[in-house]
Amino acid sequence: MPNLFSDGICVIACSGPSLNKVDCFSLGIPVICISTAIRTLKKSHYWVLADSLNQMHGTEGQEAWADKDTIKVIPANKANKTKYGHRSDFMLVDCNETNRANDVLEQILFTPGKPLIRGPHKSISMAFQWAHCNGAEKIIFAGNDLRADSMETKYSYPVEAFDLKKKHNFSKTLDQVQMCMEGWYPIAKKKGFQWYSWECGPVFESMVPKFEPDMLENLKKK
Repeated sequence: MPNLFSDGICVIACSGPSLNKVDCFSLGIPVICISTAIRTLKKSHYWVLADSLNQMHGTEGQEAWADKDTIKVIPANKANKTKYGHRSDFMLVDCNETNRANDVLEQILFTPGKPLIRGPHKSISMAFQWAHCNGAEKIIFAGNDLRADSMETKYSYPVEAFDLKKKHNFSKTLDQVQMCMEGWYPIAKKKGFQWYSWECGPVFESMVPKFEPDMLENLKKK
C-alpha cells in the first residue's frame, strides 16, 4: 500500500460550520481539505476536489490552486492529464461512477490499485477512499456536520450571493453524504480502518466515536 501518511492518520476537513470549532493544523498531522472548505482553511497539505476549480471555491480556492505547497488531488480524466499531469503539486487519481450494491462495493472500496468510486457527493467520498488507499488507517473528520437548518448556516464560511444558486436543495448533499457514509463505513471497518468525529456534532457522532486531541498519540501507527 502506498504511504503518504507516516503516522497512519490524517484530518479530513469538510465545510460544515463545526470546522470553526477546531484547529485542524494543531495536531501536526496531514490535513486533507474537501472542496469548498478551502474558503475557511485557505491552504492545506492536500486539497481534494472532484469538480473543476470554480466560483464556489472562492478567491481562496484560486490562490490554493496556484500554491505549489498545496497538493491538489483531482480525478484523472484526459483533460486533467494534459493540463496537470506534469505538475508536482497535482495528484491525478482514477475514479469510476457507480451505484453498485454494497456487496459488490466491498470488493472494490478502499483497495489500493482499484479506481476510486466517486459516490454521491464526489469530493468527500473520493477523499476518504484516497486517504485509506494511501496509508491513512485512521481518519479524524472535522466540519462534517451532516445537518443544517438553512443555506446561510450550512457552511464554515460566509455565504455569498453565488452560493445561493443551490439554496433550493441545500440539504440534499448533506443527506447524500450521510447515506454514503452509513453504507460505506461498515466496509471500511471490516478492512481495518477507523473514523473519528472532531466536534462534528450529533449526526456524525451517532455513527463514529468522538475524537479528543489527547487521544492522538495512541491513535498513531506504532
